[in-house]
Amino acid sequence: MTTYTNPFTGQTISPSQVSYESLTISANTTLQWPVNGNNSNVVANIIEVTATIGSASFNGYITGSTLTVTSVTSGTVAVGQTLTGSGITTGTTITALGTGTGGVGTYTVSVSQTIGATMTASLSGTLLTVTAISGVLAVGQLIQGSAVANNLTITAFVTGTGGTGTYTVSSSTSGTLGSRAMTASPVLSAPALMLEMPSAQQVSVGQSVLIRNVGSNSFTVTDNSGNTIVSIASGIADYIYLTNNSTTNGTWSTVTFGAGTSSANASTLAGYGLIATGSQLNQAYPLTGYYSNATLDATNRSNFVVWQSGVGTITLPSSSVVGNNWFAMIRNAGSGILTINPVGTDTIDGNSSTQLQLTESLVIVSNGSTGFNTFGYGRSNTFAYTQLALTVTGGTLTETSSQAANTIQEFSGTLGSNQIVILPSTVQLYSVTNNTTGSFNLTFKTSVVGGATVTVPQSSSVILICDGTNVYNATSGAVTTITSLTLGNGSTSVPSLKFSGDLNTGLYLPSSGQLGFVVGNTFAGYFDSTGFYAFNGISGGTF
Repeated sequence: MTTYTNPFTGQTISPSQVSYESLTISANTTLQWPVNGNNSNVVANIIEVTATIGSASFNGYITGSTLTVTSVTSGTVAVGQTLTGSGITTGTTITALGTGTGGVGTYTVSVSQTIGATMTASLSGTLLTVTAISGVLAVGQLIQGSAVANNLTITAFVTGTGGTGTYTVSSSTSGTLGSRAMTASPVLSAPALMLEMPSAQQVSVGQSVLIRNVGSNSFTVTDNSGNTIVSIASGIADYIYLTNNSTTNGTWSTVTFGAGTSSANASTLAGYGLIATGSQLNQAYPLTGYYSNATLDATNRSNFVVWQSGVGTITLPSSSVVGNNWFAMIRNAGSGILTINPVGTDTIDGNSSTQLQLTESLVIVSNGSTGFNTFGYGRSNTFAYTQLALTVTGGTLTETSSQAANTIQEFSGTLGSNQIVILPSTVQLYSVTNNTTGSFNLTFKTSVVGGATVTVPQSSSVILICDGTNVYNATSGAVTTITSLTLGNGSTSVPSLKFSGDLNTGLYLPSSGQLGFVVGNTFAGYFDSTGFYAFNGISGGTF
């Protein structure tokens, strides 16, 4: 380095005075030019810097001198950090740990103030009703409490203006959450430590310094007024040089070194489903719990979605919007059936929706155009049966393997012609309910020519057995004797005992102590303890 002369003191500085400096910073630090006897925090040719405190972003609220951190988005909360955020008093720093040790918990701050709120409130749909409060509410604050959905934020004032009243929140709550304790936490941040350059007017244009981050925390190099020149991540070195010294702040340019294998690049490249660990990219499956109906979007890529409530619905994003290979893992850890619905014309394995019983899970992947496919289906050991509900109108339907995996199948719709359902040629047991209407048949068979078929009457349920070739009605097997047979009461429209050749003729129980006869869905007569009654008389012969 060539010598230079301080324009104010006339002092000449030699290279031996400014060759190397090793610097550890635990607070915002201002550098000095090595003149007039300055020998600390000197701007040397090369400065290796270790920042003992990193940056952090989190949600929290402050009551008096106590900061309560409710969730951490990035970084580690630490003593010495300076806090920024809406309403935060300038210069507020964290001075001591409470129950928190870098994450969720309490901390002591240097300035007493009230930020965010604790309150008593209830939720119904997207309406938050606050009945008691300590602090002030604001749009954007994160709402947390028992059974409150994750990432629920205030989006607008209704009757409330920061205190009691009503507010709109970002997502709808299924049903109503009664009055309970909740917190409202704004987004707070602790910026990276600053390394401030001295006055640019004290040196000549061309003055330069190479600053290397040898620590694990990032820090920011600023001009003499705190304006950012460059942020330097762990393992990175920046060459900083002065191009204009006409003002105190000056104009600085930078050249970055060492980014080829640094963790900074890994962090930059880490998108959804990836996380930077040092200089490497690793898979990540962020776990998100849901307590109310929710719609997923592109940001849920690679999420492990865990349902934690009663009966509910998760709606998938449009497959064409999120594109091919978007995926999520979904598990029902709640207390009711979880229905997964696509949007528009999208399907799931060719079906209009799918369901997860308690403890079941699957991985769902977008094909980028027509919907989603699933794999890794973890079936419940407790609730081993799933239901398929199909609307049919006639013709031939060949069930897919995923459709045929549903033991319970329900068919509805108005038939315009006979409906044939072709089951896979595999061994399976089915419970089939025919809720169709129209004067046509619903028949089940396999694709094997000559195999036995079963026609299921309308308004009835049967157990079908498929042996891979034939389909049998499990309730139609022959037996030598029946000791007793108990039937439902029936009616004229659906007799208790009827015939496969005529489902509208048979026997039923009109009232206690009567045995009724139905012919063509008409009450024709009955026996009781006093005799036989024929409403239309005797046709031929005598009685």
